Amino acid sequence: MLCPNCFKYTFDGNVCSSCGYQPNGDNFEDMKMFYKLKNRYLIGRSIGAGGFGITYLAYDTLTDSRVCVKEYFPMGLVVRSNDGVTIQYTRQNRMEEFQHGIERFVGEARVISEMSNISGVVNIIDCFEENGTAYYVMEYLDGLSLKRIVPEGGMDLNAANDIIRKIGRNIDLVHKEKGYLHRDISPENIMILASGRVVLIDFGSAKNFFMSNSNYTITLKHGFAPIEQYSSTDSQGPYTDLYALASTYYYMLTGKVIPRATDRLSGAQYTPLHLARSDVSKALSDAVDRALMLNPAERTHTIGEFIDELEQAIGAKSVELVEHYVRVNIDGQDVNKVKVEPDKWMTVGRSVKSDIVFPNCDNVTRTHCKLMFDTYRQRYCLEDCSTNGTYINYVRMEKGMRYFVGETDLIILANTRYRLVLGG
Repeated sequence: MLCPNCFKYTFDGNVCSSCGYQPNGDNFEDMKMFYKLKNRYLIGRSIGAGGFGITYLAYDTLTDSRVCVKEYFPMGLVVRSNDGVTIQYTRQNRMEEFQHGIERFVGEARVISEMSNISGVVNIIDCFEENGTAYYVMEYLDGLSLKRIVPEGGMDLNAANDIIRKIGRNIDLVHKEKGYLHRDISPENIMILASGRVVLIDFGSAKNFFMSNSNYTITLKHGFAPIEQYSSTDSQGPYTDLYALASTYYYMLTGKVIPRATDRLSGAQYTPLHLARSDVSKALSDAVDRALMLNPAERTHTIGEFIDELEQAIGAKSVELVEHYVRVNIDGQDVNKVKVEPDKWMTVGRSVKSDIVFPNCDNVTRTHCKLMFDTYRQRYCLEDCSTNGTYINYVRMEKGMRYFVGETDLIILANTRYRLVLGG
């Protein structure tokens, strides 16, 4: 018989001699096994189910490879028909709600597809509607979730650092290059593959923070969600995902979930990492504490900055004694290059009295922003002083907040014509 797990003809109905699969009872909501979707994807066993969908192992007959298929199946809105494939509404008056859900489901696939160049995000192969619902097909991830591999007392420090650096750098790319917040980072949604690749999954709560000013839906996991996710109107940004990633790192090293943000607001505390583990330095522990600040304005601002701090704390990155420069770029052309003195604030603006001058640029405020190179963090620090706004990677800075940025970040003054380029 064909095995619904490895898709080899080595299954006797009780156990597969090739992969060791043994059935543990069917879920009556699952699609009929070995049904061929789109005349291409042979459905195997289900490997996960949530409130809005069921995920199956499947075999792609076109490429002769295993894949995963996610089916939009909102529990309570639909049931499986007698044919074991199509679905039926539980109530006709909820059809509109179901159709809106399909739009969100297909939107999730689109979001993930936009990140195909980022190795730490699962790849989407196909997306289509059939049987009265929608499906998307993903690469098969041969591995385990972080939730399943963290032992009771926490992981080996070096192993945890390797994982957090890999996934952190990739999430930082999602923020900077794509403008999306994941909003559900947790040990369940990080996969560790046999190859060593670390992959972020489940973008069902993702939102583009570059484009949208609308309210946020409240979706969260207690102990991993920051305080702003408990509100539909509070601003969210890269610092929102950062809190969740730092909480995940804390869980990796201790096997414990920190108190939920609302409880921390009422006084609940967690044990700092350097007190929970003797092999964690005070510098590393402090970096985690800064990433877990309740007030977003006091929190480390980006995941890139957080990972830089961790790398410095664990000695993975040496601090070089080098000179630092910034370039004044107008309409795509560098017009000046200015040396930045370490740990000294410099003014940036239209005024000739500024340390870094954007000459004859009317939209640039006379004193538009302040800049400093922080030798401790090995990052540039920016503070906005303008009327028309200073933007980091197209996101407007908030007044009264200091932002730490690196040479790969895009700094815009007022509009895209005027750019402050970090590095010589």
